[in-house]
Formats: sequence, structure tokens, C-alpha cells
Amino acid sequence: MTTRSITRRRILAAALTVAALALSACGSDSADAETDNSTPAAAADTAELLGGADNAAHLDDLYSQAVAAGQKTITVYGVTATSSASLYEAFSKRYPDIAVNHVSIFGAELQSRIAGEQATKQYVADQVSVSGSDAVFVADKGFVADQQIPLASQLDEQFKPAGDRLFGGNEYLYTVGYNSELVDEPDAPKSFDDLLDPQWAGKIGISDPTLGNTGFVSAAIKAGKIDEKWLEKFKETSPVVFPSERDLFTAVSTGQIELGLGNYIRGDAFLAKDDLPVKFVADFEDGVSTGVFYRGTLTNAPNALASNLLVDWWLTPEAQKLIADQGQPGLMPGAPAVPGQPALADITINPPPTFDEYGDYTSWANALFKSTFS
Repeated sequence: MTTRSITRRRILAAALTVAALALSACGSDSADAETDNSTPAAAADTAELLGGADNAAHLDDLYSQAVAAGQKTITVYGVTATSSASLYEAFSKRYPDIAVNHVSIFGAELQSRIAGEQATKQYVADQVSVSGSDAVFVADKGFVADQQIPLASQLDEQFKPAGDRLFGGNEYLYTVGYNSELVDEPDAPKSFDDLLDPQWAGKIGISDPTLGNTGFVSAAIKAGKIDEKWLEKFKETSPVVFPSERDLFTAVSTGQIELGLGNYIRGDAFLAKDDLPVKFVADFEDGVSTGVFYRGTLTNAPNALASNLLVDWWLTPEAQKLIADQGQPGLMPGAPAVPGQPALADITINPPPTFDEYGDYTSWANALFKSTFS
């Protein structure tokens, strides 16, 4: 069996002197981060949140440069607008002269729009928040620019598959979601065999298998946890088909179905906003799947300095905590566990394909799902 566990290292706080903290807080009145550095203790807290005094000073310098250049809005293309909203709010609170505009597109639409902007030199997007085929596309086409991020030296190399162009700050974990008003926690399926139990017939939803594969299942097949015949058996349980994972999650939260196959884990903070009765099986015995989300500044981005600031800030302890609150494990060493979920190192994960493997892997998985359900 193939599993992956990510070793967590704790970030050691740098020794801070009052003089160094004062320097890190310097900047013009119009471009100072909105933080209380009026005392050494407050300044030290701010520096720790931002990854240390040196990185805090680096971020302040980027902020000053971006504001001086008139770069006050970052346009992001990607699919994580909802889960990123609280982070964008925190970012703009810390750097109040810069706002974030997230355009929710992915797949063919995202790839076509970015390619068009790069070809015509009519640049709109500054940054991408992408995974899977979209991440491979922008990297292979050279559409993301080099960026030097001090904190990125702490990232595991697997989360920098395009070198200094894309940075994996967080990942989604895909498993079984269930409506907690309809399914008691002890009764929720804990394995792929459990999902074939007749009691769940017609009560499980799945994203449209003719449009793509469910990575939660594909990764388990590749890891040898189940074989391809499992998919045929699952089809016989009459799963309910939905256009996308988002629609699948909505159906679970409203009670239209009881279980969602391949839902990604949303955190308590996200669920609490609308009091959604959804829980997730993080300790799925056969392993969950993962999707790393990468951020990077696009080549010739009109607001490149501001975009670089956001990419860099995404790796700070401040951002990594907010990411965990949304239910997505951060990937920096020492990142906190998702509230209410096991530590990432304690979760069995069936590994995703590498960038080099992604094309062949996706073709195989998509063909398998399409042929099974057609």
C-alpha cells in the first residue's frame, strides 16, 4: 500500500531586538501595514505571524513598492474564491491599500483566457490559484513568472514542482462527506467496501463521471487499495450524478442525498457560516486523496508586485492558520492541524500523480470512469 505522510517541522521564532523590530515596521505613511507595532511585544507578535522579522520586513518592502507603483488590486483566476475569502479579508486588513478580486474559473475556460491574454498582451490576471491540469498547463506554457520567496525555502520540494514559479501553500483532502442530520457519525462509511453496502443504494452522490474522474477513487485504484472492478460494483448501487463537486456538496448539505463521494473537506469555520449539517470522514481506512493548490504570479502581470506580496503572505503562519480554519491543511512546516480533524501526518493519503505523470494519469482515469458509466 502506498501512503504519504508529511513531516511537520516547527518554525523557530527568531530572536528579535527592539531596534530590528523598529526597522521592520518602517515605511511611508500611505503604505504601512495596518498593524499595532507600538510596543516591542506587539511588534514581536506581528513578526512571528509573518514568519520572522526578516520576512516581515521583506513583505513591508513589497507592499511599499506595490502601492508606490499604483498596484492596488490583485486579480486572481482559480476555483478557490469561497474558501479563500477569509484570507483575502485578512490580507487586505494587514495591507489595506491592496484588494483582491478573485475570478472563479477553471479548466478549459481558465486555460483559454490566460493563453489569450498572453498571446494578445492584453493582460488582466495577475495570479493563479490552481491545481491539477490547470497547474500543469500554466507551468508548461511558461505563463507563470519566477518569484523569490524567502519562506519557500522551507517548503518540501514536492510542493514546488515548477521551481520558483508555483508554490503549494495548501491542499484539499477528498473523502466521503455526509449529512450529519441523516447519518450518525458511527454509521458513516469508513472504507470502499462500506460504500457498497445495500443500505446506501441510491443515497450516494458522485460528480458527473462522463466529464471526468473522481480523484478520491482513482487515487485509491492507483495505490492498490481497490481495483477497477470496484467501480462497476459501485455503479450498481445507483449513485446520483451531479455536474460538479460543488453541486455534490450542496446536495449533501441540503439532504438531497446522504453521502457525497469525493467531497473535499470544508472546515468548521466554513460550515458555521450557514450552519451546514455536513461532516467528513477524514480517517477513511483506505486513504483519502489530495489536491495541492498552487499560487503563482503570471508572466507580465499588470500588478506583479502586489501579486508577489499575496503569494508570499500565503506561506506565513498567519495565513496558514486561516487556511486550516477553512478545512485545508497548510503545507508549511509547523502549519496547524485542521480544527476537528486529525493532524495531516496521521491521515492516510493516497498520493496524487506528479506533474510529469499527470497527463497519462488523467487520460487513464477519465477513460475508466467514462467507459464504466456510459
